[in-house]
Amino acid sequence: MDGEELRLLVLNKWGKMYDTRIHQRRDQFNKLQLYLQIMWKHVGQKSFPLTEAAYMEQLDAVAELLTEWGAQDVVRRKIPESTKFPKLDTTGANAVMIPLDIEVE
Repeated sequence: MDGEELRLLVLNKWGKMYDTRIHQRRDQFNKLQLYLQIMWKHVGQKSFPLTEAAYMEQLDAVAELLTEWGAQDVVRRKIPESTKFPKLDTTGANAVMIPLDIEVE
């Protein structure tokens, strides 16, 4: 997987070039879990902090990690299946969280 493939997955699903990040947090069993976050910020938004070139660098870095961890197929499957939408509204910022099946030490 590369950044362009990740960009197309996000763009085809949600219609905008949303930012993506790797996020870690503990689940209800206190086990550390990694997630791919599809953020509510996107290219073209006035408050978006990255240029389009920097956005592509960010996607390349995220895609490289996903590939290194062997999680690219999970992402290819889970993004199109997602029923959630990244958004910022009166309840706050809501990223789409895709759990990655990766053992974290």
